[in-house]
Amino acid sequence: MNKRFFILSFVLLLCSFFSLGYVSAAEANEADASKELDIQLSPNDYLFQVPNMKPGDWAPRDLKISNDGKQDFSYHVELANTTEEKRLFNELIIEVADGDEQLYKGNLPNFAIPDRSLDAGEQEELKLTVYFPDHLGNEFQGLETEFVLIFTAEGEEDQQDSISVGGNVSNGDGNGASGVKGGAALPNTSTDIFTLLLFGTILLAVGGGILVIRKLRLIKDHRI
Repeated sequence: MNKRFFILSFVLLLCSFFSLGYVSAAEANEADASKELDIQLSPNDYLFQVPNMKPGDWAPRDLKISNDGKQDFSYHVELANTTEEKRLFNELIIEVADGDEQLYKGNLPNFAIPDRSLDAGEQEELKLTVYFPDHLGNEFQGLETEFVLIFTAEGEEDQQDSISVGGNVSNGDGNGASGVKGGAALPNTSTDIFTLLLFGTILLAVGGGILVIRKLRLIKDHRI
């Protein structure tokens, strides 16, 4: 009985080793296959983080795209809104340029650039600029939008590799932000109205107080 138990345990142990070896080999092959096609971005988290854009502001950024794989590939870029708020997203302008060549300039929702290609081990740098149109009024004060740029590389046999970089743009207190140029603050009409109302209330209170005092004096004079 003990001998059979020992043999069975030994066989199970061998099977476990073979299974682990097979899984490790499969993972290694999968890792090698993934390295065949490898697109990378720098920066790779947020390209735009602009908290206080104002009408007329623009924010230029440089984005490096690298082919770190073994295959040459072509890649395409998509832009997607990641928030429910669409008013600011629909109005912002984005420009993409390769040196002096303009690839796109227009609204975020209509974003599209021609497919591009990179040889293995090569990289390129694109300049992206977000513009806050100067015609936008007070109704855009305090709005925020987030979006992602999705880069998808396509290689041989329909292989694909994707990576994305984010953007966050808002109109806050109108004091400007680092990496932003130009612009003028949105009109703060709500604050102006509140100030006028407060001033008017104070004047009414003072005027009412004066009338009450005069009335009391007249009553006192009549009593004398």
